[in-house]
Amino acid sequence: MRVLLTAGGTGGHVMPALAIADSLKKLSPDLELVFVGTDRGLDERLTRARGMDFVPLRALGVKGKSIRDVVRSGAINLRAFLSALRIIRRFRPDWIIGTGGYVTGMVVLAGRLSGSLCAIQEQNSIPGLTNRILSRIAHRVFLAYPDTRGIFPAEKTILTGNPVREELTPEKGLEHPPTLLVLGGSLGARSINRAAPEALVMLKKQGLRPEVIHQCGSADYPWVSEAYRAGGIQAQVHEFIDDMAAVYRRASLAVCRSGGLTLSELSRMKVPGIMVPYPLATDDHQMKNAHFVASRGGGWIIPDQHLTAQRLALEILTRISDAEGLTEAARSMYRMNLGDGAPRIAREILNV
Repeated sequence: MRVLLTAGGTGGHVMPALAIADSLKKLSPDLELVFVGTDRGLDERLTRARGMDFVPLRALGVKGKSIRDVVRSGAINLRAFLSALRIIRRFRPDWIIGTGGYVTGMVVLAGRLSGSLCAIQEQNSIPGLTNRILSRIAHRVFLAYPDTRGIFPAEKTILTGNPVREELTPEKGLEHPPTLLVLGGSLGARSINRAAPEALVMLKKQGLRPEVIHQCGSADYPWVSEAYRAGGIQAQVHEFIDDMAAVYRRASLAVCRSGGLTLSELSRMKVPGIMVPYPLATDDHQMKNAHFVASRGGGWIIPDQHLTAQRLALEILTRISDAEGLTEAARSMYRMNLGDGAPRIAREILNV
């Protein structure tokens, strides 16, 4: 059997595809896999690190563009579509699985016209434009969140949760003191990076000193680490954390954005979150993700425009001081099954 995976542009699109690939290979070691992504470097680096064949394509978005840019993007996307046709006719995949990004649109469309079975996977509660369009021609639509608005054709959709990395297993191991994990994504989240060190200094003055692990991104690392040092907080500050599984296992509570993949990893690892949705996310999908989690008891929301050190300190104090409530929130986060998608999708594709 041959499977072509396609995604591009961000780790939030590429990592789910790679998680699906891992589960497919685990169930069917003889499976042939090819990954088609963008020519921006991230896709190829992550894919080749897994030992997969990679083919780059250049595709551009059209949403919100000027007429001139739409015409330019259309020409580039037409070339990408024709290249995708050649790749598919050469590889002859049984299934094509797209997990997001504009390159996915060209590849899935080419696959559908070439006679391959096609599937898409949506990471967020509000789908992007590409997946909305592709859902009309795909044979399967795998969802992380329930489609409460009826955006996708019901007869094609399967609620699976998001595909997350295989190494993320929820065993907590040894007991640790309360540990706060501050996450802004690999590139950092400036508002969270600003508020967190000051909030921890305020908590220290009130006698609360949780362990702190803060991933702040490379741009903010110098001043974030200095802010903790100046405040007398012995935080573990990282530009980027490679071994997230070990960190999640230590964490009692996270402060984070609310992208679909981040929340799915927290769900998989039983970590409740104080969620600060990115205010410029397309269609405000991060706020919708956060509301879904908060309404089911897995976390609490601070809108980005209301985030201050004082507000964050109060929220952290309230949650960590209520050990029973924090434990129940962790259970609620886990029960949502937001991060169990990879093996479910693999079984559906392989029909096992």
